[in-house]
Amino acid sequence: MRTRQLEVFHAVYTHGSITGAAQYLHVSQPSVSKVLAHTENQLGFLLFQRIKRRLLPTTEAHILFKHADKIHNDLQNFNEITKNLLKNKPGLIRLASTPSIGIDLMPSLVVDFCKKHPEVEIETHTLHLDQIEKKIKEMSIDIALAYDINSSNYLKSVTIFKGNFVLLTPPHIFFKSPSVSCDDLKDLPFIKIEGPLSTKLDSYFKSNNFKPNYVTTTNTYQIAKSLVNKGMGITILDVISATNIDTDGVKTWQLDIPLKFKMNMIYSDQKVDSIVLNNFKSFLTSYNFKL
Repeated sequence: MRTRQLEVFHAVYTHGSITGAAQYLHVSQPSVSKVLAHTENQLGFLLFQRIKRRLLPTTEAHILFKHADKIHNDLQNFNEITKNLLKNKPGLIRLASTPSIGIDLMPSLVVDFCKKHPEVEIETHTLHLDQIEKKIKEMSIDIALAYDINSSNYLKSVTIFKGNFVLLTPPHIFFKSPSVSCDDLKDLPFIKIEGPLSTKLDSYFKSNNFKPNYVTTTNTYQIAKSLVNKGMGITILDVISATNIDTDGVKTWQLDIPLKFKMNMIYSDQKVDSIVLNNFKSFLTSYNFKL
């Protein structure tokens, strides 16, 4: 089955009719019918049968579609990559980060780099981790910043910063020592955060035999910090998220048993980088993070 035949078969199967497939492919109905008939003749069996004016896939078509759909998606990704390569300017860096990094740290990095390299244009995006991985694979972004992500078969991950989690409390909560244990937090109202680092935090609590007194849950680090500032409870955040919003009423405390995280720059290992992108990577690996 050639590429065009696969395309027609996939379109007819997914749209359920010759008419729908023709509209999707922007061709005439006779053209679709001709390609489909030629395909069935080559294969030696029917792919579709007309039953009561409906075009129904045969058993053989159902089996073939599982494989055809994967090939179709790969071709779609291939076309997307070629478009993105065409749009990529030599002096352009397409940078993404997870939302918590994108609030304050990513803009600071962009400003500092562009001061040294005013000829470079940086396009920024805030995306969730699964979106970042997808767009790097599609080559629609060049490089991204995220927490605790490892290299994979198409992603290269390099650690550029290591830091600790910190405890945030409203002003009326006070501890004798600047270093706080989980025992000190018993029964205090706790704001739970769902996000990339929540699994790490859950493991930390479990290893310290601590069950937080959750009073509310949010998936946004900035909202969690704002809730602390308004006196609703305490929370634990990575130091980047903890310091990227001005909230004068929030107190920061160290944990007596440190909980660490890494910030990584991630990019595709499937292409040769431009000089501009290599300069940006060097800038990130040598950056003085003042947190």
